[in-house]
Amino acid sequence: MKIRQFSKDDYPAIVNIHTSLNISWPEQPRTPDGWFRADQNRNPKLKFQRWVAVKDSQVVGFGNFAQSSYDYHPLIFNINVEVSPSFQNQGFGSALYQQILNGLKPFNPRILRADAFTNLLQGIRFLNNRGFYEAFRETTVQLDVTSFDASPYLGLEMKLAKKGIVIKTLQKMEIDPYRDRKLYDLYWDVSRDQPHEGVEIEKQEFDEWLDWGIYDPVVLPDAYFIAVRGDEYIGLRELGKDPDSDVLLGGLLGVRRGYRRQGIGLALQLRGISYAKTSGYSELKTCTARVNHPMQKLFDKLGYVRGPEWLQCQKDLRDFPGQM
Repeated sequence: MKIRQFSKDDYPAIVNIHTSLNISWPEQPRTPDGWFRADQNRNPKLKFQRWVAVKDSQVVGFGNFAQSSYDYHPLIFNINVEVSPSFQNQGFGSALYQQILNGLKPFNPRILRADAFTNLLQGIRFLNNRGFYEAFRETTVQLDVTSFDASPYLGLEMKLAKKGIVIKTLQKMEIDPYRDRKLYDLYWDVSRDQPHEGVEIEKQEFDEWLDWGIYDPVVLPDAYFIAVRGDEYIGLRELGKDPDSDVLLGGLLGVRRGYRRQGIGLALQLRGISYAKTSGYSELKTCTARVNHPMQKLFDKLGYVRGPEWLQCQKDLRDFPGQM
């Protein structure tokens, strides 16, 4: 067994390993080139490092630490270990995990986070054995848009229009010189009401948010929907896709507090489904917090099918070197 630094020649191997594990969410690029581009687009502010496990010149696993753009904190790190199914339970995952800890030493982290999935029990056991606990859980859902029947909802947008509420795309709103700033304020306003794990999410600087909130290559400007009343932005629905995937991905859906319970969230969902159908997508995939009961009910109402649940596990550290 050998653990070494990841190199660009390893992209095909890690894509094959990831694909073999049937990890349904968060969606990752499905080709080596797609994964390379995603790495190239990382915010340089965020710390990241990846290693691979090798046996007989074959890459059989990989691991990394990273920081999140969405809920960045200098002492919180996400870690990830993935090993090819035929090489599990042979010490490769443990060795990668130890390498990640060694790599993190200079940063003295206080919280480690890692993903696990209900269809991959060995991953849950791996984390539990190393002191991680379940901090948060999300339900992955997907919709077959080709068979979706929108007829029960005809007239909804017309009813909203009578109240002065209309839905426009990010692309169409380019005519508003204040679009990006207003969308920034809306995003963080609705984000603070979203269930999430851990510490309170800090509102990021405007210019930093723009890079991943609007101008990330994953974002589709004609599939990012904004509910508007006059000059006010009151709701949003993010949709996007990885360039090498044929699955449409749902991001944040939210409505300002003063405008809830009027059907705006439903209308935003329906606009996204309509876009998926007319654009030739067969599937719309997203997730929501298990404790977000209103959103769970909305997904049920629209016919989304549940997939494996996504566990966001956490390990709290007081004195990092002593917690290994």
